[in-house]
Amino acid sequence: MNLSRFQGPVMTGIFFFGSLAVHAQTVFTGSPGFNSTSAIIGVSSTQTARLNVLNLQPVIPGVTAVACPATLEFFDDSGALLKQLVLTTISPATAANLTFKPTPSATAANARVQIRAVVFTPANTVTPVAGSMPVIVAPVCNFLSSFEVVDDATGNTQSVTTDFHTMPPFSFPVSPVNPAVK
Repeated sequence: MNLSRFQGPVMTGIFFFGSLAVHAQTVFTGSPGFNSTSAIIGVSSTQTARLNVLNLQPVIPGVTAVACPATLEFFDDSGALLKQLVLTTISPATAANLTFKPTPSATAANARVQIRAVVFTPANTVTPVAGSMPVIVAPVCNFLSSFEVVDDATGNTQSVTTDFHTMPPFSFPVSPVNPAVK
């Protein structure tokens, strides 16, 4: 069996994925965790957006609650951060919220700002063996999120969604190996 035709693609794969691991370790500066996002919703200047989170941990008498941190954020449709609230802990069975009042362009009639809500929950890291790489594990906290649009004049909720999706931590395009290259 002639293995030489596999050496190029295999070595390319080892180099490519090995460099990604090193690159990710040296460049990544954010905290490990999980993002869940709503879809994009349009909000006008006569409305206020509100992101709500409820800590689903039950209150257990005599048991100290685990600290449940979260970061609540609003982003526009281009990915720019509009507003952020970092919470060090949300107690069991309690809620927190972040509001955002958009300022659409005054030149456009019925102008709306397209935004989405994001909830970031930090992950826990565990080092199984001293000196080994830490492993990211799911957070111990569980939040129920909702994103609503409220009419400023009446205070009535005009739309609400609880449909949030977990965002992948990262992704990258993989080019197929060119079979002509040896």
